[in-house]
Amino acid sequence: MFIKTKILERKNTPYQAQNFLIALCILVILFLSAPAISKVTIVYTSNQPNILLDKEVAHFPQLSTLLNTLRSEESENTLFLQGGDNFSPSAISMFDDASNIIALANMMEASLYSVGKRELTYDVDVLSLRALEAQFPIISSNLLDSRSGSTLEGLFRMYDFNVDDINISVASLVNKRVLVAYTPEYAQLTDINHTLEEIQRNQANADIKILMTDLEESPSIDIARKYDFDLILVAIDGKDKVIQIDDTLVAFGGGQDGDTIVITYEQTNKPTLSASIEDLSLYEPDPQIVSFVEKYRSRISSLYQTKIAVANSPFTTKREIIRTQETPLANTFADAIREYTKAQIAVLNSGAIRNSADYPKGYNFTRGDIQSELPFGNHTVVVKLSGNTIKAMMENALSRIEHVDGRFLNVSGMKVTYDSSAPPGSRVRSISVANQPLNDSQQYEVAIPSFYAQGGDDYSMLKNLEVAKKSFSKKRNWLVIAQYLEEKQTLTAEPLGRMVDISRK
Repeated sequence: MFIKTKILERKNTPYQAQNFLIALCILVILFLSAPAISKVTIVYTSNQPNILLDKEVAHFPQLSTLLNTLRSEESENTLFLQGGDNFSPSAISMFDDASNIIALANMMEASLYSVGKRELTYDVDVLSLRALEAQFPIISSNLLDSRSGSTLEGLFRMYDFNVDDINISVASLVNKRVLVAYTPEYAQLTDINHTLEEIQRNQANADIKILMTDLEESPSIDIARKYDFDLILVAIDGKDKVIQIDDTLVAFGGGQDGDTIVITYEQTNKPTLSASIEDLSLYEPDPQIVSFVEKYRSRISSLYQTKIAVANSPFTTKREIIRTQETPLANTFADAIREYTKAQIAVLNSGAIRNSADYPKGYNFTRGDIQSELPFGNHTVVVKLSGNTIKAMMENALSRIEHVDGRFLNVSGMKVTYDSSAPPGSRVRSISVANQPLNDSQQYEVAIPSFYAQGGDDYSMLKNLEVAKKSFSKKRNWLVIAQYLEEKQTLTAEPLGRMVDISRK
């Protein structure tokens, strides 16, 4: 706080001089007694797995410029909190187990990193290795190593910052759906309510109490209403938004869509916490980050730029479409897997298809396109399933269709008629294989994602089954599909009719 005074040059009487001195003393006292304003700026984002993003959207290079700008203005009073969910899906991370994500965060001087679901794509030991590479704390308050029952090596349960005498305490909760979505073998989650109570005790004396999480919107809001947090940062993949719930500011931020959240805390007699959504396109790209990204791009460009097939029809992999209905391109992907495995049936989950793109007629598909569509690096296994098990599998595939869930299956060698308006668990109306009705007791050879052979996405009926073809290789699905398209050279949309929703008629 600066107080400006202007002194006029004129001849003063002794009485006037005395009054002037008194006034000056009062100003000095007011200046010394005025509360100092301490300020902290927090930049938050999440869900940015693709450092090679080539869509015309501002991302890491512009975010780095924003951070540099704030740091030049606020010095050490700017924190960069990374909300996680960045380890997949990504062409680079498939090869280096997300080392590129940590290297980039180091370069951008991240202050802290919160574990999300995708940080467990490669299981807990890989996460520990990445934590050892990080020049910042990686935290999770509810994730344990099931082998030891303790916090993962290299991770913190919570972390405190002291910035300009402001104590900032940060905790983190990973969504329990990680155990279903990624089936990490040695991950264990503590009870969420007990964990929240522990967090509250540890944060009792903090000036700013922060919770970072990748929970859905509704449970995040419930936590805001029930517990004493000043700020809840929620990792999402979509447009950022900020809402106020009682005394808690809840910020939903993430996705490579050109914006980020900036939170400002000012500590005065009455501390204030505010947030804004920053348009990253207003900032020039940071040349150092551009150079970093281009080095990675050059490593894989020669492999991924090879043209393999021409589209004779328009195709789409838009998320809201492929997760709710049959599509020609996803059918082609399933066909490629069935031909490669020689199984009677092949299924591919829509959650494995990630690029969410439109391909016009005449488009030249490249290897890079297919890898971007299937970036997780999964392979396929062939198992024997009874007709009853196949029906249970398809009921699960359709159980969350209204939630645009990735468990929706694309099929080859099979036709399923269903009613999406019926209650979950009773949506399948009929199934046929090779134009014959499904026989409940007959055994069928079915090619399934390796991820589902571990029970992922609630496919518990597929867990721990004996592999039917022992000699089957672990060639990654994207490569199987790329080679299939390369052999065909052209790609035409075939008539639909494998997954028929009678409620749409």
